[in-house]
Amino acid sequence: MRSLVIALALCAAALPAAAQDLDHDGLPDALEQALLERFTPTLLLDSHECDDAPASFKPGLRDPFVLARDATLYGQAFPVKSSDGRSQIELHFYHLWERDCGRPGHALDAEHVSALLSASAVDAPPEAWIADAWYAAAHENTMCDASSGAHARTLGAENSGPNVFVSRGKHASYFNSGQCKWGCGADTCDGERVVAPARIVNLGERDAPLNGAVWAHSPRWPLADKFQSDFDRSVRASLDQSGTARIVSLMLHLRAPQTPVLAGDTALDSLTTAATSTGRALGAATRAVTRFLNRK
Repeated sequence: MRSLVIALALCAAALPAAAQDLDHDGLPDALEQALLERFTPTLLLDSHECDDAPASFKPGLRDPFVLARDATLYGQAFPVKSSDGRSQIELHFYHLWERDCGRPGHALDAEHVSALLSASAVDAPPEAWIADAWYAAAHENTMCDASSGAHARTLGAENSGPNVFVSRGKHASYFNSGQCKWGCGADTCDGERVVAPARIVNLGERDAPLNGAVWAHSPRWPLADKFQSDFDRSVRASLDQSGTARIVSLMLHLRAPQTPVLAGDTALDSLTTAATSTGRALGAATRAVTRFLNRK
């Protein structure tokens, strides 16, 4: 067995770089990297973002270890089945954070957006691929799910990545800042900090990580659970029914149960503001009394 592994490794090393497929998904690694770089989104962060910027992680460790908050993005590319005969590739762009500092907060945060590309053949060059649709994950797989999708033409992102609003502290992704209010984590998205990712690192596949990204499978976060298609039949149907005029909320069936949570967030924010104001007033009164007594 060991000799077979060595032989396969030597064969892979002998292949030209353009033909290597180290994550064994049928796509050359060079094509994956070229597409990830071409369609990298621009992140619009809130001016009061508490975790500064997406982080990079030390390769080779099973537990995520933050190297720096340096605006690194991590990516993934894999082929998907098409119903119309075209070749299709799905791209995922992960903005990963040292902490979620919203309410409630926790260590480590994995968020993403994704794109569905098409071309006439799977071996088409990078410039021949066109984005058909985009998906933005927001509080994914929770009662507060406000994930959305849009045709690439709607976003002006058929040949490049779109602008993505990232909510303060919670890091949910939105294509429109107006939709940020639907995330029932009290999301805010002023989008005043424009972050062009410093680099894009390919994570590879679930069973064949690239670039030392074994930490992606850590049970400390749900990153590996996101290594699946975001464009299932229901999502594609919702986008097809919407046409190309608008961004589509994919979780409208959750609006009713989300309403009490949204109201609760508003009430809690009001209480927090009131408590802060009361605390400031009491502090000012205490200082005034102290100054008066000191003059005695």
